[in-house]
Amino acid sequence: MSSRGNEKTLPVKHIMKIAGFILAAVLVTACSKSITFPTSEVVPAAEAVLNVDKNKSDNYEVKLDIDNLASPDRLTPSRRNYVVWLVTQKHGTINIGNLRVSKKNKASLETVTPYKPIRVFITAEDTPKAVLPSTQVVLDSGKFKV
Repeated sequence: MSSRGNEKTLPVKHIMKIAGFILAAVLVTACSKSITFPTSEVVPAAEAVLNVDKNKSDNYEVKLDIDNLASPDRLTPSRRNYVVWLVTQKHGTINIGNLRVSKKNKASLETVTPYKPIRVFITAEDTPKAVLPSTQVVLDSGKFKV
């Protein structure tokens, strides 16, 4: 390193390394999408955030976190389960899992899918293995782009 007075400069190779790290961070962030769900009329206290990341294998990592979600048995009509649905660009609507609401009214779900998501919504269901969503939509991300 060279110095003039109190000034210190970095060698070019260190600057290039730093630039590479910054570029990698930007590229990783560019592939990530965070969606905050709008307020629901069914569960107005619920605060849902969805994160979708495309990984190195060209799959989509989906992570859903919800705070202040009432148990499905408190809904009208009462249900037993919350089911999360992924609407895909080319493969329709898919059941990607169930939400279990904790005693602190929190719920989360993480999964990986090869299908490009364009919307995520949650329904209240009597069965955890629903093949088609009911009309009781609790939360809906609306359409988004990844």
